[in-house]
Amino acid sequence: SSGINAEWPLRPGDGEDLARPSEEEIEKNTESTRSALEKLINAKIAAAQPNKVAIAAGQQEPPKYIRYTPSQQGVNYNSGAKQRIIRMVEAQKDPMEPPKFKTNKKIPRGPPSPPAPVLHSPTRKVTVKEQQEWKIPPCISNWKNPKGYTIPLDKRLAADGRGLQDNTMNDNFAKFAEALYIADRKAREAVDARVNLEKVRAAKEKEQKEAQLRMIAQRAREERSGIIRENEDEDAAERDELRQQRQRERQREQRIRRANPGKAKKKKVPTATLR
Repeated sequence: SSGINAEWPLRPGDGEDLARPSEEEIEKNTESTRSALEKLINAKIAAAQPNKVAIAAGQQEPPKYIRYTPSQQGVNYNSGAKQRIIRMVEAQKDPMEPPKFKTNKKIPRGPPSPPAPVLHSPTRKVTVKEQQEWKIPPCISNWKNPKGYTIPLDKRLAADGRGLQDNTMNDNFAKFAEALYIADRKAREAVDARVNLEKVRAAKEKEQKEAQLRMIAQRAREERSGIIRENEDEDAAERDELRQQRQRERQREQRIRRANPGKAKKKKVPTATLR
């Protein structure tokens, strides 16, 4: 305190203002402050609890008496009374009653603080090159066209992106295609060779059968004309040989049917009367 007094010396009359208050003044200020705080707190509590009984909050009004004179007078009205006294009392509230009104309604927030200013460079004129660089082509789909627009093929191909990638083909594709072509050609040649062989074989068989038929017809004409054969044994040998030949042909046809049941055709062998 000596240092403080040395730096700031007291002026005459300052000692009286800086003197401590008495005990009575302290108690008086404390009571007034307590009462003011209690009043504020009770008001806050009562405002926060609207369903609380009014008597506990000290807000219930005293009853009121109202004199009522009905417009219709007579013995048949109001039990014969000319006037009535009405006692108005505030209805008691149930402390356990749920709230009738919503008190948790959200209130929109106030306007926020203004945003920080965005500093832009001064505007400059856009060149044609920049406009073309910033130009974004429209999206073209190969599957959907809800508006029904007629889109050129070059636009579709450009949107597809086929021109942006190089198509590389493997050499094995060419080898595989060439192998298929050679196999197909050889298969066709084999089929043609089989067909030609069958045609030649059928022609030979046809010639043999025609020769046999001519020979049989010649014999029949000779027998009708009365020509006597010199040697009957030769005729019997020829007939036996003809029978054996036909038997071999039937056996051969059966073998062909067993080998190719789908392609084999039944060949009709003309029959002749042997005598």
